[in-house]
Amino acid sequence: MTEADASLVERCAREVDELHAFFELWFVGELPQRREELSRFVDVLADDFRMVQPSGLTRTRDGIATDVFEAHGAHDDVTVETSAFEPRHVGEESCLGTYEEWQSMGDERTGRVATVLFRRAAETPNGVEWVHLHETWLES
Repeated sequence: MTEADASLVERCAREVDELHAFFELWFVGELPQRREELSRFVDVLADDFRMVQPSGLTRTRDGIATDVFEAHGAHDDVTVETSAFEPRHVGEESCLGTYEEWQSMGDERTGRVATVLFRRAAETPNGVEWVHLHETWLES
């Protein structure tokens, strides 16, 4: 792996961790419910972003942004953990990787494995944007 590849992989792994830390703060209501705060999430999604949820439903950037905005403070005891980011393919402008995500709310704990495609985007916090995300349930 070249130095440029390693740098891109590090940026992607950091983005996964930081965005999920944002989700945790958002869902417990520790951040103000303002569009400016939500921009940490929305601005890192490509305009053509798609997400395939574990149910098989495909979502767009705008649909997910609306749902996340409305879910502000909805869970006072949620934790979101990510781990095991693994690059599967690294190109000059993009990185395909996988990671695990575990969410806990009260006594319920759910896990998913995610496959994500990132593309370089200089104006974002970690220099990458989310292009595609596909999640599949894991056994708890």
